[in-house]
Order: sequence, then C-alpha cells, then structure tokens
Amino acid sequence: MHMRRALLVSDDVHTIAWVRQALSKLDLSFLEARSNDLPSRLTAADADLVVLDGGRAPDPLAQRVENAVSEGVDLKLMLIVEAEALPGLRLPTRVKSDFFVRGGSSDELLARVRALAWPGEEASTQELVRIGDLTVNLATYQAQLHGESIDFTYLEYALFSFLVTHPGRTYSREVLLRRVWGTDYYGGSRTVDVHVRRIRSKIGGELSERLETVRNVGYLWRA
Repeated sequence: MHMRRALLVSDDVHTIAWVRQALSKLDLSFLEARSNDLPSRLTAADADLVVLDGGRAPDPLAQRVENAVSEGVDLKLMLIVEAEALPGLRLPTRVKSDFFVRGGSSDELLARVRALAWPGEEASTQELVRIGDLTVNLATYQAQLHGESIDFTYLEYALFSFLVTHPGRTYSREVLLRRVWGTDYYGGSRTVDVHVRRIRSKIGGELSERLETVRNVGYLWRA
C-alpha cells in the first residue's frame, strides 16, 4: 500500500474528526477544507482522494470535483451523504467514486476508501505500523515520515522495523545480529551501533530519542 493524500471536505468539525479516526489505519496523510474552499483546494492540494461531506444535496459539490478532473486533476472521490439523498443520488461519471451513507460504521468507510484508493494492492492494517507521522509498511519494506520516504538501506530498514515491532524490550547487539543480520554473519557487534546512528540521523527529532541505548546491554524502542 503506497502513501496517499486525502483532502477531507466538510463544514462540520465533528465529521472531519470522525473521518480522520475512521481512516487512521490507512496509509494516508490528511488535508482539510471547508466546502466553500473546495474549488481552490482541489487545484492546490495535490490530493489523490477527496472525502467529501455532501449532506442532503451532494450533487453540486460532486460536480465541482468532476469539473476539476475534466481540467486535468487526477483524483478519486468518496462522497458522504445523508440517507435522504439516496433516491436522487448520481455519482460523477468522469471520476472514480463511491459513496458512504452517514451513520454507517467506521469499518465500512475504511473498507470502501481502501478499495477506492488502492484497487488491487490493499495491505492489511496489521502490515502498517504508525507512530505519529511515521509509517512503517511491513508489506513493502518501506518507511515514510511526514509522507516522504526515508532512504533506509535494507539492513537499516530491517533493524528499525524489528525494533519498532518489538517495543519496550531491550535487545543485545548479539541478539540483533542474529535476528537481523542472520546466523551466518561473522562481523563485529559494533556494526549494530553504526546502523543505529544512521537510523537516528534519518528519522531525527523526538523519534530518534525513542530509539534508546541501554548501557552495557543494547537497544530498545520506547513505545
């Protein structure tokens, strides 16, 4: 599953918060806009997906998304509508889209968005580790911070992903060599220190502080 940018459009802060929570397990970064700002945000936001609160009269707002697509903006549309809007609902024909009836479950919205935004490449939510703005994708061997890929080498990624998926436990250098480098590795244990320094420099900030050195023992990832 590759990172996508989602533009959440609603005049209701509670709807925005609920959608963010419902989709928090997906590999999405979020932007927000009010309905009046939709035309300008569609061209400026560089979004892959629009989650649009259409309420009881979704057609005019959906039409704005379709107009943007006709002008060359490449995106998909998830339309949230009230049940009263269903008899006259018409999804745009030039935009790959789906709809969700307000009052449905968060699991339903998550499943619909996942199928819409990642057709054929959906990753299990168990394959995604999220720590703030950091995402570790265990299915694709990739890590992203603030939506940007972290340029890990294979062994840096392997060491980092092992530690973040085993939080709160200290591992000695010798154990990490066996678990990450393999039983046939005959180099010195200090190679772990070198890789940890490189990882810290690449993730930076508060995240680097969570990769702790346990004196005379090894390393742990603080949950």
